[in-house]
Formats: sequence, C-alpha cells, structure tokens
Amino acid sequence: MASRSPIFFLFLAAIVGSFLSSFFPGWIGLIFCILAIICFFSKLTLNSVLILFLFFVGFSWILAPAAPPYGESFVIGKVSRSSSNVVKLSNVQFHTPSGWKRGRSIIVFLPRWIHAAPIPADEFMARVDKKGGKVEMLDGFWLDMSSSLTDRFIRWGIGISDYLYSQMKGYIFGEADTIASVFLGRREVSFNLKRMYRNGGYAQIFSVSGMHVGIISMITLLILSEFVPWNIVKYPIALVIVTMYGAITGFSIPTFRAIFIFALFALFKIIDRPQSFLNLLGIVGLFEVIHDGSIIFDASFQLSYSAVIMMAILGPQLPIFKPKWISEALNFTFAANVGVIPFLILNFGRIYVASFLFNAIVVPILMVFILEGAMFFSFFALMGVGTMERILGAGVLPFARSLDWLVKFTNELPLSVVRIHPKVTVFWITFSISAFVILWILLHDEPGILDIDRRNSVDDL
Repeated sequence: MASRSPIFFLFLAAIVGSFLSSFFPGWIGLIFCILAIICFFSKLTLNSVLILFLFFVGFSWILAPAAPPYGESFVIGKVSRSSSNVVKLSNVQFHTPSGWKRGRSIIVFLPRWIHAAPIPADEFMARVDKKGGKVEMLDGFWLDMSSSLTDRFIRWGIGISDYLYSQMKGYIFGEADTIASVFLGRREVSFNLKRMYRNGGYAQIFSVSGMHVGIISMITLLILSEFVPWNIVKYPIALVIVTMYGAITGFSIPTFRAIFIFALFALFKIIDRPQSFLNLLGIVGLFEVIHDGSIIFDASFQLSYSAVIMMAILGPQLPIFKPKWISEALNFTFAANVGVIPFLILNFGRIYVASFLFNAIVVPILMVFILEGAMFFSFFALMGVGTMERILGAGVLPFARSLDWLVKFTNELPLSVVRIHPKVTVFWITFSISAFVILWILLHDEPGILDIDRRNSVDDL
C-alpha cells in the first residue's frame, strides 16, 4: 500500500515529527534527517518510502514553529479568522530577547473595549499576555494590508457574502440565518440556535468545510456534464466556481483544504491519470503540516482529516447492499462519524449519540437540497432576478425548517449527549483502536484503497 500512496505515508511522518517537536528539542529532529540521509547512501536494503518517512519525521520536527512564550510579548500576524472578540492569526512572528521568531498560528482574545474587530487579511500587531494557554491582547492595532491579489479576492468575497446575506434576509425571512450559516458560513445565527446545534452534535453544519465544497462541486459537475462533456473544459469551470464559493465563505482552512484537494482531483481528471485519493489527501496534508506543524493541534484539522481518512480507508471495507449508491453514501458517512469520535472526546469531552444516525442519513440529504437551493438563489440574486429569488427562497425554506426541527428533536432525545471523563484517557484508548484498524487495513489491502478507475465521469465524487 505504501508504494501506491507514498505521499500519504509522508504526511503521517510529518504529523509524527510535528507532534514530537512539542515535547523534545529540534536538534533531535536533525538527527532523524541525518540518519535518513545515511540510510539512503548506505548499502542497507531499506524501503525508500521508509527512509523518506524517517526524513520527513525529522524535517517537520525542525520546521515546526514555536509556541508564543508565557507572559508578555509582541506578536505580528495576518488575520485569518475573526469574530467580535476573538481573532485567529497565521504567519505569526513573536519577539523574544534573542530576536524575532516564527510562531504557531494562535487565537488572540480581544479586550472588551474593542468595538470594531479586524477582518480577514488585516495585518495584526499587538502586545499580548499569555496565561494558562490563553493569549490576550493588551494593546495593539491592525492595518488593511490587502494589496496582494489573494487578499483583494478575499475582500471581494466578503462583500459578495454581505450582499447575499441581505438578499436572504429579504426573501427567506425567518430561516435566513440558518441558510446563510449553512451556505455562507455566516456567524449571525442567534446564540440559542448555535447552542442547540452544538449540543445536538450538528456544529459542523455551520462550519463550511469539505462536505459543503464536495456537495457544491458535485452539483456543479452534474450540471456542466449535461452541456460540456469534455473534462478539459468542465473541470476548470467547476474549479473556478468552487474557488469563488471559497472566497464568498471566507476561505476558512477547511474550505481551502477541500478546494485544494478538488483542484488536484480536477488536474488528474484533465490529464486522464487516475490517482489514489490517499495520495491527493497526503499532498494537501503534507503541505499544511510542513508550512505550520502546530496545525495538528487544531480541532478543525483533527476532525477534518480523521473523518476523511476513515472514509477513505474504512468506507470501502464496509458491506455493500442494493441500491449501491445509497449503500456507499451510508458507508462513507458512517466511517466519517466513526473517525471523529476520538477527537470529539479530546476537544469537547463528549460523544453525540442521538445525532450519529441522523448525521449519517438525514443530514446529508437535507444539506444537498439546502446548498443546491442556496446556490441557485445566490446566482439569481447576483443577476438581480427578484422573481426567481422569491421562488427559490420559498423552495429552500421547508428544508431549512426540517433541519432546525431535526436538531431540536435530537436535543430532546434521551442520551443525546454522553459526557466522557477522563477525556484524555478515553481519547488515547479510542484513538489507538482507530489507528490499529487503519494500519491493519493499509497493510492487508491488496487492490488499493479508493484507487478509482472510472474515468471521464463524476461518479467518483
């Protein structure tokens, strides 16, 4: 299996190296790199993937950025996500007595006197105080440095999102916040509705991620296939549409990750060379971890990759029944829900029992209709066709209400949430079981996992 998906194994090596870098000094990672180089030039009969695995453990170990020091320090970074009192910074640099040092992506809590929070792409400079793992801003400022094409594209997307949200408020009324949060990733949903979704185990619905991008790309390709049968035409068009959707939703890290994977998928479809899905996932994951090793401790990273990896590895091993497409959809959704269990325990100390079945069956169906309706609504809103906005708004409304009703119903069920104590111990137990299952399947899989041969179609989406 390693020979068919080598980059996926290098991605796993980068995760191991980044994890170890948080507990041991960087010079040990250098020893790993030197040892790998010696093995490569020696006469030892070692598998090349194993040597590269060893090298990338050390390489990611060395490159892993440092955590900001405790106490007061000065930090500089670019705002990647923002809310009323919290910002997440990427490309972080913090000042130490020995000079400037590359730092991990961090979340900074703003003081209460801040009335206008920064927006994505702003350059953020502040004096901060780190206590107990929480970084608080003491004083600072931020500037609009969106001179690059990427930053201007993100700002353009934010403006489009604001316009679409205003149109939804005008035509969809009561359910506009739910639809805008599902489709646009907006944060204007009431606190009670957010809490209901979170407590019911449906918080991922309000976070634009791979599921959203996957559904949008699938709908787009299905429509384009009716008019443009050539891969060299329809896949670039679909990629442009999906990229625009990413800009409108703010280009969160899960969204960017999903678009990157789709771009690679589209590239291999255009050149007509089928590729292992694990390799595509490994390319994106390796890029992320090498760029910022601290991302492995981010809940979004853990939940996204654990779900997709389990879909790719466990999903094909589950039994198939007729109709096959429903069986495959249920298998992959079930595998994704199994994959996230250890990290739900680690990050939130709970398992959502009642929503497990609904997340596997009902939610994906409702999401397809909501996202499809919102997608066409947005198209006609941008075209200024009010009649179609009214029709599509009325059409998507029942599905949004059904989603809200399902979440409310789940919250009222007994054992809807099971709290886990001690969560770290249970995490390691469940994670070890999942890792053993994954390794066993990888080592014993003969035909390859998700090595798709169906060319010139959208069936493999």
